[in-house]
Amino acid sequence: MSMFGSFNRSKCRVRTLSTVQKSTLVLAYLKTNPNSSLRSVAEILGLSYSTVQCICKRYKYHPYKSTNVQQLLTSDYERRLEFVFHIMVNLEDNPNFLSRILWTDESKFCNNGVVNHHNSHYWSDTNPHLTIESKSQFRWNINVWCGVIDNKLIGPYFFEENLNATRYLNFLKNDLPVLLEDLPLEMRQHIIWQQDGAPAHNAKIVQQYLNTIYYNGNWIGTNSPVVKWPPRSPDLTVLDFYLWSYLKNEVYREQQQFSSKEELKLKITEVCSNIPHDVIKRATNNEVKRRLEFCFNTDGQHFQHL
Repeated sequence: MSMFGSFNRSKCRVRTLSTVQKSTLVLAYLKTNPNSSLRSVAEILGLSYSTVQCICKRYKYHPYKSTNVQQLLTSDYERRLEFVFHIMVNLEDNPNFLSRILWTDESKFCNNGVVNHHNSHYWSDTNPHLTIESKSQFRWNINVWCGVIDNKLIGPYFFEENLNATRYLNFLKNDLPVLLEDLPLEMRQHIIWQQDGAPAHNAKIVQQYLNTIYYNGNWIGTNSPVVKWPPRSPDLTVLDFYLWSYLKNEVYREQQQFSSKEELKLKITEVCSNIPHDVIKRATNNEVKRRLEFCFNTDGQHFQHL
């Protein structure tokens, strides 16, 4: 026992290590344990947090985040490439081809919305012990349809009940024409309809109707006679890779609970009306082209992590 009390020999040894030795220890540990936090690395190696942080900065180590992607089957790759080839070939013939596609989808919005709290702060010189009520026991949701074409957002349209083939067909026949009235006539005459593989979309009565109103079956869907929509591909449709996440972040930005469906509908409609046209244009043109190129270069496999 020392007159100064007991001491940890391993930590004493670490303090005497050179900068190079400390760096080697940290980098070797991160190489074998890449999911570790810097604080845990510092504690395990007996170093200060600031030392570990400086070493990572010096050697350009960064805390990269993982990307959630839709599971793909091996059989999906070819379908995704067929879709990409179809768009690319049409773009060669007509550089404005993407401006003809009306991308469509439905999504559920609930009264207790999920929002990213990562950047939610409350600055004060004292702790206000702030709380925000959420997750009410009384949970309800509404089904929202939207479409985007070129630089325009169509909708939102609200389905009052769960979506099925009959309601979807009724929407296509009776409500969609009204929603499209503000589009220029020339644009309406050359629309290419796009929809994903939801069960209501794949019903025979829906397919027959789309084959009737779109010349030579020129629509995009799971069972389209011209170009089939690739399954499990939200990374290729504007609604999934852009619109829904943007809308939900904006609608639930204030982390409020909506007391009624009408209140939530008004908020969704307000957010939709405030999206700049140039932002939609970039999503339906530049971003789609970029994603098609990535999909092509990865042979139809995942590309979002790139």
